[in-house]
Amino acid sequence: MHKAWETKEKKDAKVFNGKRMPRSGGFWSAKGDIKSEKYLIESKQTTKRSFSVSIDLWKKIEREALLSNRIPLLSIEMGKEKQELIVLSCDDFLTL
Repeated sequence: MHKAWETKEKKDAKVFNGKRMPRSGGFWSAKGDIKSEKYLIESKQTTKRSFSVSIDLWKKIEREALLSNRIPLLSIEMGKEKQELIVLSCDDFLTL
């Protein structure tokens, strides 16, 4: 049986037509959880009703996306309802 975070990564890979990175981006040459043609996606999953996005987490995602020439996205699934949200910078949102 898959862990919840693994199921979330697989779902995001399918939704964004991307590929899961080995060890959830744990290799220096393959950062991020999912890479698509346009996006570098960090997937997070929690059963709690909230998820905190720190500036440090966001800067990490931005830096890794910049190095791979992709738009950074944070994909979050939270709560028992499995509410899904996408976080991206205002500049990237307005560009899209």
